[in-house]
Amino acid sequence: MREKELYPNVAKWLEKEHKCFETGINKGLKYSRVDVVGVRDVGGDLSGEVEIIGVEVKAGRSAFATSCGQAYGYKVYANRVYLADIREEGFSHEETQIASNLGIGLIQIKGTRIREILSSPYYDPYANFRLRMLECLHLGTCRLCGSCFKLGEDRRYGNLARENVRKAIQQEKGILCWNRETSERKRSMGIRDGREDTTYQRRFICPDCVYHLLSQLDAGE
Repeated sequence: MREKELYPNVAKWLEKEHKCFETGINKGLKYSRVDVVGVRDVGGDLSGEVEIIGVEVKAGRSAFATSCGQAYGYKVYANRVYLADIREEGFSHEETQIASNLGIGLIQIKGTRIREILSSPYYDPYANFRLRMLECLHLGTCRLCGSCFKLGEDRRYGNLARENVRKAIQQEKGILCWNRETSERKRSMGIRDGREDTTYQRRFICPDCVYHLLSQLDAGE
């Protein structure tokens, strides 16, 4: 069996066992792509915090330590990282030691059965890469409440109104706005390329904050 044929079952397993509300296959940035990625709520009742889980999937034919290294690299994007590999008899003691030493979790694939053998530790990835990974899954983080929400079904941000509060209220959408001061500062310092009249510094406000907070301000005018 080819590795790609295993991806959908691993994604379904993340949804069922880790309660991931969003999953993706072969997602990432130009630096690398994650075989299977999932996002789950972990903030309890007082926070909208989410965790990203990245899984490197193998079909039982790759060098184990090399595969572990690939999974470990996912911590640039994800809070937890795993190697999922076909194992009829499970992982050996030495393989478990290698994974534990590197700090990755292990998932056994045996036919249609998938089982977590070793849990992944928690990582705190660089915010830039973490947020961009979420955006690859069409998810964004609200700048007011900190919750993760759906931006739309594609990169056109169909669930957002662009810098128009009243339109967002009327259409029950979130808001996409641009931070021009930050953009100019980064451009002048050579951190981000681009024309003077162009900004890539996008920020999001979720529909709930628009409805419960901004609509009240608008009604009070």
